[in-house]
Amino acid sequence: MSPRRLLPCLALAAAGPGLAACPAPACEPAWEVALDAPGGPLLAGWGRAADDGWLVGGGLGQGGARIVRWTGQATDATAALGVARPETLWWVWGSPGGTLWAVGEAGLVLRGPADGSAPLAVVAPPAPTAATLYGVWGRGEDEVWIVGGVADGQAGADDDLVLRWDGAALARVDLPARGAALFKVWGPSDGDELWVSGEAGTLWRWVGDAWHDHALATAASVLTVHGCAADEVYAVGGRHVWTWQGAGWTEVEGLPGFALAAGVACGDDEVLVVGAQGLRLRRDRASGRWHDDALAPFLAADLHGAWAAPGGALLAVGGDWLLPAADRRGVVARRGCR
Repeated sequence: MSPRRLLPCLALAAAGPGLAACPAPACEPAWEVALDAPGGPLLAGWGRAADDGWLVGGGLGQGGARIVRWTGQATDATAALGVARPETLWWVWGSPGGTLWAVGEAGLVLRGPADGSAPLAVVAPPAPTAATLYGVWGRGEDEVWIVGGVADGQAGADDDLVLRWDGAALARVDLPARGAALFKVWGPSDGDELWVSGEAGTLWRWVGDAWHDHALATAASVLTVHGCAADEVYAVGGRHVWTWQGAGWTEVEGLPGFALAAGVACGDDEVLVVGAQGLRLRRDRASGRWHDDALAPFLAADLHGAWAAPGGALLAVGGDWLLPAADRRGVVARRGCR
């Protein structure tokens, strides 16, 4: 607080109790490394509050599933949730009603209470699949969408995979075949539309009861799609960031320092893009200005998932994918006030 603003506060304090207090000075948010520990890379995060979240990942073929409880600090919760499985978990999401979903390799779907009060249980897909389930998102207890495929650049029966939970069971949703693995799904909290991203520029829009093809003219995979509202959606992949403002997709040009992008999340005031070599690009939604946070501080890890927590805190998760299994670390970087 400036000296000019502080003087009236001192005068009020001297006049006696019961008078309105001056507002506390705003802090300057900063990045900090909240976790850098063995156990496998982390790929995604979700939570109900800045101190109430979950992070998931695993060994990517060299070690099993990993679940971390986030309470402002990171604590391994894999054993507590009864998840002793060989499959890596790729994504996590929780419903407003309090149910946590986590999905991953070999068609793995886990479901349980978001407060961690009971172990996660396996939900059977409608048919066995070799697909990795890369994304999960929903609007409520009776509408959850899961997407996946086999990310090898080849068309197969396990590609173009969309599953929907109706409150009782999972069923496959028909999608026009592109032979693409699907990576993420997101939609606005109200309405009847959603977006699905995937290999080779794949972008599908579901409106009402029909799919609309919005594939981008790129060979890059659209790894993540996420938005703030129906007319403010972001998609990332490769060296690209695209935006949807209600009428069409536009690539963002002239971004500051850039590496391969993997994740994006839209928060109350900011948008966070994360990626290789510690990439953290942050967009101020009010001004539209992008900030390059890759050196604040520098992270040697590759970042895969972004989470914009309610209240403004930003989290970036990732780790080391190319090291031997015993050396693969999970990394969490947090930006906010303390």
